[in-house]
Amino acid sequence: MREESQSRVERFRVLYDAAYPRVMAYALRRARTREDALDVVAETMLIAWRRLDDIPTDGRRLPWVFGVARRVLANHYRSADRRDRLTARLDPAREAADPEFEAVHEALDALSPAQREILTLSAWDELDNQEIAVILGISPGAVALRLHRARRRLARELGRLGVGAAPNPPKPAAPGRTPYGVQGIPPDRGEKERT
Repeated sequence: MREESQSRVERFRVLYDAAYPRVMAYALRRARTREDALDVVAETMLIAWRRLDDIPTDGRRLPWVFGVARRVLANHYRSADRRDRLTARLDPAREAADPEFEAVHEALDALSPAQREILTLSAWDELDNQEIAVILGISPGAVALRLHRARRRLARELGRLGVGAAPNPPKPAAPGRTPYGVQGIPPDRGEKERT
């Protein structure tokens, strides 16, 4: 019994060492305060301890923990939203943030929650499509498609808000000629020049 307990502690220690920094970064980027992020991580690790025998031992281990953190964070958001609504009723005066920061968050808020989540998992947490697929419970192909659509939608929203738009978009090539021909660079072998 004692050896089994020590083995469990050691398995959790290995999981904790691997997951804690990544889950903390995940929570810090998404939680509204540092204290909320610490609460999310603590609750996530507590759930991981309780469900240690349910956690996959292969490459799905970290995505499993991220999935738990995602659900814990969603619960914290709901609580924070209730708290913010109450605070807004009591104190309607709020400080204005940096306009570009506000515009980026406005663009993110214009996305669906699913689009926001898949973008942040990819960009902020640097997870690949396979890991995101485990977290969201969908196929890697579906992740790629949803990620493409979410990026396209975010770009449109940022453009609408005047953030991230290129000041001088590149001019199209002359009709009937490829950019290679216009610049005087012949096409590579195997490329067919359009005429």
